[in-house]
Amino acid sequence: MTKEERVMRRLKSGDFRVQEHFPKEVKVAVQSFLQASKMMVDEKLDYLPSEYLIKLLKVLEKYPEYNNITMDLVKTILKED
Repeated sequence: MTKEERVMRRLKSGDFRVQEHFPKEVKVAVQSFLQASKMMVDEKLDYLPSEYLIKLLKVLEKYPEYNNITMDLVKTILKED
């Protein structure tokens, strides 16, 4: 099973949680992004509405300590293109 398939399976099952140590703003943005991702999987949509990703990136921009999350997202986006 590929990493993408594992992620999709977790999203579909709802088997994800936001880390407790995240600031509230980061928790909300990550949770919204994950819920939108689950919606994309459940509804078999081709794309995640860009507003969720934009909001998440804008929130993460304020917290350089979570730069690794931002970079993982960017790498994933660039890989898709």
